[in-house]
Amino acid sequence: MTTAYETQAPGCYRTGTIGPFADELNTFLWNAILERATDVHLHSTNEGLRVLYRVDGIVHPKVVLPLDKGRKLLNQIKAAAGLDAVRTFNPLEGQIHWRHNESKLDIRVTLTPIQDHESIHLRMLRLPADGWNMTKLGLSQKDQRAVSNTIHTQSGLVLICGGTGSGKTTTMYSLASLLNLSTTTTYSIEDPVEYTLPYAQQIEVDERHGLTMHEGLRTILRMDPDLIMIGEIRDKDSAVVAARAALSGKLVLATIHAHDAAGAVDSLHYLGVPMQIIGSALRLVIAQNLVRKVCDCCCESVDPTDQTRDVFARFDVEIPETLKQAGACPECNGYGFYERTGLFEVLPIDEDLKTMISEGVHHHDLSQHLRSQGIPSIIQDGLNKVAQGITCMDEVHRTCKFNPSGTLVKTANQ
Repeated sequence: MTTAYETQAPGCYRTGTIGPFADELNTFLWNAILERATDVHLHSTNEGLRVLYRVDGIVHPKVVLPLDKGRKLLNQIKAAAGLDAVRTFNPLEGQIHWRHNESKLDIRVTLTPIQDHESIHLRMLRLPADGWNMTKLGLSQKDQRAVSNTIHTQSGLVLICGGTGSGKTTTMYSLASLLNLSTTTTYSIEDPVEYTLPYAQQIEVDERHGLTMHEGLRTILRMDPDLIMIGEIRDKDSAVVAARAALSGKLVLATIHAHDAAGAVDSLHYLGVPMQIIGSALRLVIAQNLVRKVCDCCCESVDPTDQTRDVFARFDVEIPETLKQAGACPECNGYGFYERTGLFEVLPIDEDLKTMISEGVHHHDLSQHLRSQGIPSIIQDGLNKVAQGITCMDEVHRTCKFNPSGTLVKTANQ
């Protein structure tokens, strides 16, 4: 556990300011960056300021700062994010822009009052080092080809589904980047806009001023779009507009909350889109989740247990001779894992599936059909990545739960 913030930090500047932030804030942010934190939580207590990092999806307590240092740090964060340091009885939101050489980091700041204290959440919005690259997501070569072929047809509805924090936005941006966006009229409606996508016109939902997801979509349709990106389909109006836009010849990329490909169809229908419309509009479904990758520097090889062999056999995945098990080393800060990869179920919609969906196929029957056609489930993709030594069985069990029949019943973060 890190007990102090001792690393020399580079200078970082807030948009609209002239000089660097206070040294304490610089060092604090730099240490969070070094530990690859995607979220930083600061919880005020009577004993001090609790600092927690979320790294590769898991929360790790880091340190409790003394009351005076904690209060000073909170005030520096408020100032850097342009928040009112006095009015803390209402939730507040702001942003910090961090720049160092070629590195860029935007930090979304959310403050909320809690009893006699306040809590601050920092969302570290770090652009991928090599841009939005589909080859880095964890898709198989076969799935990459299927995705690329669908995207380049440039019409129809593409759904990316998963739980909260499953990487849906990253996948959506990576798919959009397969196209030449400089010659494509691209509009997105997001809540909120977290990353900048070159050449895309990005609209942020602002319900306080009447800009809802539905109104944003209606406006986009009047802007001659080639590609429409929807941060998340959550209501009937948005779902219907998205489907009809896809039927009118637009390419629509959208995320939706569901835990497998068949569930994405159910979710869209539950929101009020007729099955006939779904069958006609849908071109591709990508269901996904994220698992941590074992650290290459400290992982160990172990023999599969009888229980593990049974799991591989049940899901018809070849049993490996050895498995990787997480260790602990300085390279991964003792976590045993370094970075994450996706588990995927990729479903291109062919004519048979169009007919099945249009006729109102049941979730179970659709899932069974996909397995009979050799389309791996998320669990099977996870077991394949275990066999390849990318992740471990504990991670697949942590993120996926399944019943004895081999059906995914729940994923982490849902």
